[in-house]
Amino acid sequence: MNSGGPRHYPAYHTVVDNFDYMEKFVDPSLSAHVSLTQLVADVVLQMSSSARLPLDVRELADTLEMEYDSLQQDGMDRFNHLLGICSTHSFN
Repeated sequence: MNSGGPRHYPAYHTVVDNFDYMEKFVDPSLSAHVSLTQLVADVVLQMSSSARLPLDVRELADTLEMEYDSLQQDGMDRFNHLLGICSTHSFN
């Protein structure tokens, strides 16, 4: 797994990385935030009500690696798209 390069978006962990920036440019409808919150809540609920955790650690590791690679590629595609927008727009 390659952890180099930009993380999520061009302003990640910069002085402009705040709620206003997120709401205006990254996830205006906050749909990604809502989806992730719902997913985590569902997983926690299912695991907390299970007598035995239904996990195959090898399968989980393979799936996480596959999803990470997919998200990393999607992130790079989005980053490159945002770079294209930024290079044609003045933020003064």
